[in-house]
Amino acid sequence: MVINRFGNVENVHRVLATCLKDGNIQISSIYSILSHPSATVTWSNTVWGGLHYPKHSLIMWLAVLSRLLTKDRLCRMKILDASQNWCVLCIGSVNRPESKKHLFFECQFSGFVWNEMMEWLGFTWRSCDWDHVMNWFCNNMRGLGFIKKMKRMVLSATIYWIWKERNSRIFQQKCRSPDQIVREVKLSVLMKVLHEDIPDHLREKVERL
Repeated sequence: MVINRFGNVENVHRVLATCLKDGNIQISSIYSILSHPSATVTWSNTVWGGLHYPKHSLIMWLAVLSRLLTKDRLCRMKILDASQNWCVLCIGSVNRPESKKHLFFECQFSGFVWNEMMEWLGFTWRSCDWDHVMNWFCNNMRGLGFIKKMKRMVLSATIYWIWKERNSRIFQQKCRSPDQIVREVKLSVLMKVLHEDIPDHLREKVERL
């Protein structure tokens, strides 16, 4: 792997020679050369925001990377038959194929939940399109301000609870209404936020939500 990266053995020796100091190999220098610099992706703060529950961030991270085991992905992996690719959250007689974009938030069920959360946060815009929502958050909800952190947290919590409801219906045959999911999202956010050490004026603003 090292030779593939540097081309040939001579180049490896040349690089290692730069790691010598007073005739001694500097391990830290070798590490710096061999380690790949990691570029920060645009969605990093959105997924790993400071107020997030770790389990919420994990599910959102998998969603961003399209690694959640949605039914369309399971069909591509030949684990499910195409006839089984339908959304368990859809309300009404016509069910749609389950994909990441459908679950978040094109589905009538999840769209209701997300619109309620946008209303709760006082957003004047509305979108249930995954790419639009993620781009908007990455560009407009950046920064270290408490309210922006909280709004990023609401997105991760909403994704988590929708995914949890989807799994509950599939594996436990238990169903909750969209209103119940909205309540779960709000409770999980408020329980975390109101235990934070925040200024009184922000606490009052959150308590009025």
